[in-house]
Order: sequence, then C-alpha cells, then structure tokens
Amino acid sequence: MKTYVALLVLTLSLGAFARADEIEFATLPQPIQMTVVRETHIPSASAVTRVIRQAGGIYAVTVRQDEGTRVVYVNESGTIVQAPGSTITTTTTTEPTQQRVITYEQVQQDLPRYQLIKKEHNKEIYLDRQTGQKVKVERKD
Repeated sequence: MKTYVALLVLTLSLGAFARADEIEFATLPQPIQMTVVRETHIPSASAVTRVIRQAGGIYAVTVRQDEGTRVVYVNESGTIVQAPGSTITTTTTTEPTQQRVITYEQVQQDLPRYQLIKKEHNKEIYLDRQTGQKVKVERKD
C-alpha cells in the first residue's frame, strides 16, 4: 500500500512540476489579452486552454477554436510575433473533437457537403467538408 501512495505522490508532483511554467490567461497584461482575443476571435477567455511564458518574454497562448487548436505567440507589449526558433507566426493543429449528430435527411439534402467515412449497421460517420468535423448519423429504418 505504501508503494502505491508513494507512486501517487510522485505522479502528482511531476504533474505539478510540468505545469509550473503555465500561466492563467486572466493574469496576463491587458495588451496581451486584447491581442489574443482580437487575433483569434474567441468569445471569452474560457477558449484559452494553455498559456506558457517562453524565453525572451514571449507568451505561447493556445486557443480552442471550432476548427481545432491554434497557438498564438505574443510579446509583452501585445504584438503578435513569430514562434521562437521558426518562421511561422501561428500554428493550427486539428485535435479530435466530439462528433456532432445530424439526421439522415440533413445529409441527403446537402450531399456534396458530406463524405461517408464509416458505416456500421445503422450508424454512419460522415466528414462535413464545410467545417472539417466528423458527424454521426443513426438511421432508423
């Protein structure tokens, strides 16, 4: 039992150590917050998933958007800058998102928009070409 407790304490300590360089978005200076909101068009600070202060006073702000996750690099004066060590200003990556559920009739009404990815019995998964997200259809035959 003591081994399990020690392992749990070690795991929690490492997790806290790994997050030591993360900062709360609300504690950032106002010019940085305003630039991130203006650049990413987020409705509120709840869309910010991570803020890390990097060398040279540059903040890497990760924002959750409909099309994925975006990292914006901002200096202390609130100016968008290039990612340290690269020539890219911002990076957009796609992460798995929760599937949206639509009706079979919606798919049939706009066939060019949806591409069938997977079909199992009465369940179908489509790619919504307009949003890039996967949608789920349960047919009731």
